[in-house]
Amino acid sequence: MEESTIENPKQLNLESNQINVSNRKNNSFYVFLCKKTLEKHETLVLHALGNATSVSVIVAEKLVRNGYGEYCNMETKTIEVEETTRNGRGETREGTGRMVKRAKLLITLKRSEDFFENMKKFNEIKDENEKYIEAESKAKD
Repeated sequence: MEESTIENPKQLNLESNQINVSNRKNNSFYVFLCKKTLEKHETLVLHALGNATSVSVIVAEKLVRNGYGEYCNMETKTIEVEETTRNGRGETREGTGRMVKRAKLLITLKRSEDFFENMKKFNEIKDENEKYIEAESKAKD
C-alpha cells in the first residue's frame, strides 16, 4: 500500500504541515512524505507517541543531514491516552478504558535555503537510476 502512495503523490493530502509518525511504516516513507510536505509548507511538525519517537528522530536527522530541512524546535511531553488492544489481524478493539502515560515528541523543522536545489538534484539522480535499471532489464531480456 505504501508503494502506490509513493508512486502517485497526487493522492497525498498535504493541506497540513503536521505529520503523525507511526512505527508501522518505515522511515523512508516518512522522509518522502516530509519532503513533499516541505515543498508546500515552510515548516513541518512531526508528532510521535511512544516507540514512534525513534522513527521521527531518524527522519528528522536524515532531512537535516541531506540539506532538506533545519531544526527549529524539539519538544517532549508526557500525555495520557486510552489504552487500546489489537487482535492478531491488526484490527483495533475498544480499549479497557484504562489511561496510560506515553511519551510524545514534537519536532519542528523549517525548509532549508537549498531545499529546492537539493530536490532538483535528487530527482535528476532518481531519473538516471530509473533509466539505468530499465536499460539493464531490457539487456537481460
